[in-house]
Parts: sequence; structure tokens; C-alpha cells
Amino acid sequence: MRRRSLGVSVVLCFCLLSEVAARAGMQDGQMAVMIDLKQIVVAYHAYLNDNQDSAPKKASDLGPLLEKRAFARLESEAVVFIYGVRVKDMNEGASNTIIAYEKGVAESGGVVAYGDGVVKKLSADAFKKSIVAKAPER
Repeated sequence: MRRRSLGVSVVLCFCLLSEVAARAGMQDGQMAVMIDLKQIVVAYHAYLNDNQDSAPKKASDLGPLLEKRAFARLESEAVVFIYGVRVKDMNEGASNTIIAYEKGVAESGGVVAYGDGVVKKLSADAFKKSIVAKAPER
């Protein structure tokens, strides 16, 4: 059942992101990254809900909730995800805090995902000025 609802969420996200990408003139590769980041954030929230607000600590925690391509990006670190962070740990708010981003975004810009699920493209300068979630110290 969870897989079906996640699938529906991904389809809806794809439709919304397709519209945004078309308006922004994005390439297919960037669109795929946007979809995968959106799916990762949806999986992150599902994980939090299923685990009494305990945050995922590694890619395999989110694996069962992700499609293959998104999981491969996460596992290969083509996408950077900040593990161990709960929404309540985002002191500046989930809508202001980046929880995942495309590798290399600090150097050349790219796609980022905020804790509230918003996914968008940022320039390298904008990324450097943004708030990125920090993993809690252990």
C-alpha cells in the first residue's frame, strides 16, 4: 500500500515538476534530478512518520521507499542527503533549510531540495548563501 501511495505521489510530483521545468527551460537531466530529489524528500517524510520522528541514518533506510533511479543517486552520492536530521532540528524552518542537493551545486549550481519538499534549481552563489541542514553531532 505504501509503495502505491508513494507511486501516486511521484506521478503528481512529476506532473508539477514537468510544468516548472518547461517554464524554466530545463534539460531532461535536470528534470530527472528534480524528480529524484522530490522523491527522496517524500521518502524522508514517510520515514519520519513511520519511525516516531527518528531520522534516516543511511541510504538503505530510505531504499524501500524509493524508485531505483532515486535510490541509485542517493547510494552513489550523486545526490547529497543530510542524514540524521529531523524537521524539528531545522532551526530556520523546513522551508528555508536544504536537506538534499545535487553533488557539485556549490561549484556550478544545480538542483536542491528543502525540508518542506520544495525542489528547485539554484546558482552556486545562491546555494552558498543558503541554509543547509547539519547532521546532529553524535
